[in-house]
Amino acid sequence: MEDSPAAGVSAAASARRVGWVGCALAWAPVLLVEVLTIPNEWLLVVLVPPFELVLWLVAGWVTRRLLSGTRPVSGKRLGWLPRTAAALTFSILCVHFTNWSVYNPSSYYATHRYAFQAVAAGVRNGSIGSTGDYYGRPLPWYLRDLSTSGTAAVIGKQDGRPVVLLPQWIGIPDGAAGYAFYDGDPNPDLTVDLFGDPTHLAEGMNLGDSWWYLRPGDQPRARSSSSTDA
Repeated sequence: MEDSPAAGVSAAASARRVGWVGCALAWAPVLLVEVLTIPNEWLLVVLVPPFELVLWLVAGWVTRRLLSGTRPVSGKRLGWLPRTAAALTFSILCVHFTNWSVYNPSSYYATHRYAFQAVAAGVRNGSIGSTGDYYGRPLPWYLRDLSTSGTAAVIGKQDGRPVVLLPQWIGIPDGAAGYAFYDGDPNPDLTVDLFGDPTHLAEGMNLGDSWWYLRPGDQPRARSSSSTDA
């Protein structure tokens, strides 16, 4: 005996409900990771960024499969325009919220320049980097993905202006790497404190617009050793 049309409609509706539940389950860990802010501490730096990217890709794949099989009231599958819009939205969100800066600082800075400019504006007006807390104060919620700890810390000063660090990696027991902003031209010997590891700001990677990328300080050590040898 053939299945009735009503049974077919009921089965399709049930399949859609299962699909939406699966989609919600796929997105739940993504939201959890973004809300909790798991820091790149010590060896976690080789695990956290790839893990976060995998969560986003899995959620995107599940969503794509669901949208590809969704039929609106008209009975037709979604057209290319809404599916393209969904893919574009996913790509923008994925690029914004995932962080690969420890692997390629310059490309991460280039794709998030708008957010770094917002941090720079906050430093200039005093809303960011105006406290002496060692590991810094939390950034505004919409900028916290720029820092593995979600904070901005003052790591040095010159001419009364702060050098503000957005940590991308934090060592144990000390040391850090990350983006540093100084609104001016730093002196060649301006030394900043990467959470217990000194380095010269001007010898980091100059990204432009007063931003630098700093890694644990081999330059001060190299200079001090050369001067000792002399």
